[in-house]
Amino acid sequence: MNEFLFSDFAEVSTEDWKNQILKDLKGNPWDKVTWETEEGFKIEPFYRKEDITDLPRVYKRTNGWLVTETVTSESELSDLSKKGADAVVLVGNGQTGKPSGLKITSSGDLERLAGLTGNLPLVVSLGNQTASFSDSLKKLTLSHNIVLGDFDPYGSALKDGELGIEENTIGKTFSSLAGTKGFAGVGIHSYFLRDAGASIGQELTYSLSWGVDYLNRHLDAGVGIEDAAANIWFWMGIGSDYFTEIAKFRAFRILWTEILNAYKPGLGESLPALIVARTSNFQFTAYDPYVNMLRGTTAAMSAVMGGADFVSVLPFDSEYSAQQELGKRIARNSQLLLRYESYLDKVEDPAAGSYYLEVLTKKLAESAWAKFQGLEKDGGFGEALKKGSIQKDISDRADKKRNSLATKKEILLGTNQYPLPSERHPELKTSLEETNGQINPKKQTTYASLVSVRLSYEFDKWRNLTDAHVAAGKKLPKIFLLTIGDLTMRKARAGFSSNFLGCLGYEIVDNLGIVSVKEGVAKAKEQGCEIVVLCSSDEEYATYLPEFVSEMKSQLANSWKLLAGYPKDLISQAESLGIDDFIHMKRNIVEFMEKAQTKWIGK
Repeated sequence: MNEFLFSDFAEVSTEDWKNQILKDLKGNPWDKVTWETEEGFKIEPFYRKEDITDLPRVYKRTNGWLVTETVTSESELSDLSKKGADAVVLVGNGQTGKPSGLKITSSGDLERLAGLTGNLPLVVSLGNQTASFSDSLKKLTLSHNIVLGDFDPYGSALKDGELGIEENTIGKTFSSLAGTKGFAGVGIHSYFLRDAGASIGQELTYSLSWGVDYLNRHLDAGVGIEDAAANIWFWMGIGSDYFTEIAKFRAFRILWTEILNAYKPGLGESLPALIVARTSNFQFTAYDPYVNMLRGTTAAMSAVMGGADFVSVLPFDSEYSAQQELGKRIARNSQLLLRYESYLDKVEDPAAGSYYLEVLTKKLAESAWAKFQGLEKDGGFGEALKKGSIQKDISDRADKKRNSLATKKEILLGTNQYPLPSERHPELKTSLEETNGQINPKKQTTYASLVSVRLSYEFDKWRNLTDAHVAAGKKLPKIFLLTIGDLTMRKARAGFSSNFLGCLGYEIVDNLGIVSVKEGVAKAKEQGCEIVVLCSSDEEYATYLPEFVSEMKSQLANSWKLLAGYPKDLISQAESLGIDDFIHMKRNIVEFMEKAQTKWIGK
């Protein structure tokens, strides 16, 4: 059949494809269409069948996935299956770090709450209290088929700075949770890493080492390897890098299979990794939160195609103090669309056969495996955690990402690109204060902890001062774009300035074009503007600058004088004349926001 369909078409070689691309590049080098990942390997612009070497099979327990709802209040437990949920995460009030959370202080509390979910599979988040509920959790497998507890001392150390248990009793506790079919009591919270800004490669590498450490602690406590492997599950994060996230989950399954087979041949195939995937809030935004619907949907699709068993999508409005039912409904329905309209639950490995994804999986697996082996030679996950090298590695990466966002090397829609200046979220203050408390802890801890700070936090912190200012009934600062001269350049620079300054949430007064500088400054004065931006071409600035500064000093002496662009030959002159700042691609937006808010709003 295939021969009949394609026999009339001459085969095109890889070299022919490459030559055509080089022709289209019109003299630009081949590197122009390749890109390098954070893990340090290059990705080509296309792949073909010959690029695929046989990868090990991606083993999974069952086809499809469970749409997973996270519950922190009892009122949310009604009719979950009718709403589209297949599984439930019950979050105890000791796990949220907030007043919210389910009150689970006794076996009776747990059994009653579990009963309200019907017979849906359960993830019971009790952290270090898990062991004290061991018998009750195991009993629930009779009615709920799958029950997961999340005992994870290393996770506690990363989140709170303390293990929450004596280290010499960890193995004994693991042993008390092991051995019951349908129950796994040890959950590796690698999504903590992603929420703190870890890369895909970092999460992959550290998850493997984390798992090996826990396997060995089980074995040291006398637990058999089959029971040890069955007692460990992985709670992984999902970011917004669509294809690489798919490859991450596939690579993780392949590598975990290899690890288990090293302990006992065939164990990896008979007991594939159990993965709960949760969207990371690192790249969820507080402003323009509706974009989070798209981020959550693509992240869910990555996890599903990569092979996650449970998928939990954060509500799009989860950055605020109260989660709304609409956000939870959208989070569920986005997954139901993937199931009933895309049929992604019908095959074991939806990404298999994609040349690009197969190569990406292989390269990511090789990179993570090399780093994993190096980590194991240095003593493994536990030792690195004590030294703080894991925390520093992730913190450094997060800082790099924040700097990229502040200088627009990385784009986050609604935050540093296409912000909506009129959007107001004064209620965000509570969330910002909580995050600030994590960044500046009041007590010393045994372990260096990771701080779950979303990528947009610095933008949100300074932007929210405007919201509070407006909520208090105070005057909103105004920005006047004095567009003059060359049509193309003034429009381009006015557009850039609106994007750049829109991050402040001030009112922006744009113009089609001003006849003279004097007229423009007069209009700015008439509008009562605190900031005036001169938007023109570099060549014309030489003429306009002296008049602009003179008119500003005469008519708006207390207002800021900004220049759109960074004309190198005029910088010294502009500064000596009294230009307050320059709006351009290399200007750090967060630093500018701090400067502006300190001047016009007050900290």
